[in-house]
Amino acid sequence: MADNIKELLKCDLFSFINEGEIIDILDRLNVKETKFLKGDILAMQDEPCNRLIILTSGSVKAEMTDPSGKVVKVEDISAPSPLAILFLFGVNNRFPVQATAREDVTALVIPKSSVLKMLQMNEHILENYLNISAIYASKLSKKLHFMSFRTIRQKIALYLLDLMKEGDFLVEMDRTQNSLAEFFGVSRPSLAREMYNMQEDGLIEVNRKHIRILDKHKLIQLVKF
Repeated sequence: MADNIKELLKCDLFSFINEGEIIDILDRLNVKETKFLKGDILAMQDEPCNRLIILTSGSVKAEMTDPSGKVVKVEDISAPSPLAILFLFGVNNRFPVQATAREDVTALVIPKSSVLKMLQMNEHILENYLNISAIYASKLSKKLHFMSFRTIRQKIALYLLDLMKEGDFLVEMDRTQNSLAEFFGVSRPSLAREMYNMQEDGLIEVNRKHIRILDKHKLIQLVKF
């Protein structure tokens, strides 16, 4: 448990909490340390979200299966981080994705009732929980926005516009093409082909991880409904 405490000190949920406070809080809760092997499922999509899972080592991939059976990778989550923190409370709350270990994982599993007790015990943890939930909700909203676009070109346009800084038309991509293709829910060759087409159409200029915006106005028009 000592190694877990050191990792929890790095977790945003426990910001502004010292080691002694964390130990005291966990000692009064029903907390179970669980180990998962690579490929193990930590949570199934649509199963009741009745526990908080906090990764203390390793990483997981979060995937969503749509009604047609297509599997879309949502994100990779690395320790130290909580899983599905936004979905723990509410009516008929369920895990929105399947979380699968990308490597051997160690996690602390805290039942919902103990999480509620923890939030009542410490104001800093309560504030951190609410802040993380708000950030996650914003990320989820953006992800849904991307998924609402039918064309890869629209998704690329919104991604680049989000990365643009005021007055700077040179954008540095914060994801690899493989990661971006997974984020968009498309194949890497399809993404690369569309970026090439956008360059041929005079919208962008691609130079590895750096992309120069040549026609911002047209990109904006692409993402307007």
